Amino acid sequence: MVTTGNVPPQTRTKSIRNTIFEQGHLVSTLLTVQDSATFVQTLMKNQPLNVNNYQPGLMAANIVLGRILGPPFVWRFNRANVTVAITETLGTDYVLSIPKLGRIEKQWLLDVNQNVIDLNGAVELAKVSGVQRPTLVAPVYDDNQGNITMRFNSVPDQNYTAAFDYQQKAPLLTGWSQPFGNVPDEFAFVFVKMFLAECALLVNDARFEIWNRSAAYALLAAQDGLDAQAKNIFLEQMLNIGRTSNRSLADGQGGSQGRTI
Repeated sequence: MVTTGNVPPQTRTKSIRNTIFEQGHLVSTLLTVQDSATFVQTLMKNQPLNVNNYQPGLMAANIVLGRILGPPFVWRFNRANVTVAITETLGTDYVLSIPKLGRIEKQWLLDVNQNVIDLNGAVELAKVSGVQRPTLVAPVYDDNQGNITMRFNSVPDQNYTAAFDYQQKAPLLTGWSQPFGNVPDEFAFVFVKMFLAECALLVNDARFEIWNRSAAYALLAAQDGLDAQAKNIFLEQMLNIGRTSNRSLADGQGGSQGRTI
C-alpha cells in the first residue's frame, strides 16, 4: 500500500484565493503571476511581457519558479511524504505514484515495532535476490506518468514501512492568473525579485546586475536548509550571470560607438 501526505490539493475560490497546508495550518497564496508582471513592467518602463500568448513573461516565470523550487533549495512548504509497505514476498521493486516528485530528501524504514531505521539513498541499484534488511534505496525507473519504481538493495527480511520525504517539482505555469505554484505569499518577495531580474536579462536592461544580486541575496536569506558552502556556490553562479551580461552589454555599446565614428 502506498500513501502520500502533508500537502493536500490546493483550493480556489471566486477571488482566486489559493491555500496550502503547512504544519497543520493554512498558508495564503493570493498573489498571481499577473501581479508580478504588472510590478515588473512598471520598473522596466512598460517593456512588453505579453507579446503573444503570455510570452515571453510566462516562460520567465516558469524559469524562476523552477530555480526557486529546484536543487539545491529545500522548503518546508514544498515538502511532502510518501510511504510504502515492503515485504519479502514482494521483493525489491515497488512502483509508487508520485506525480509531483522533484527529488528525495530523506528516506527511512519502520519495522513492525515502529522502530525507525536509517536508509541511505542511491542513484541506481542492481536487482538482487539476497534476503536481509535493506540499507539502500534508489528511484530506478520513471514512466513519465508519475509512477516511480523504487528499488531496494535486498529483499526485505521482514515487513517494513519505507518512508520518503521529498521536495515537489515546480508546476507548469500556463497563465497570468495562476499563483506562484505552491510558493506562499510570505515568500512572494523572492519570486518577484527573481522575476524582475530574469525579465531585465531578457530585455538587456542595464540594471540587471543590481536586480540579480538583490534577488540572489533574497533567495539565500529565505533559505535555512543550506550550509554556507552551498549558499556561496549558488551566489557565485548567480553573480557570474551578471558579470557575463555586463560584458555583453559593454561589447554591444562599444560596437555601436565604433559604428558612429
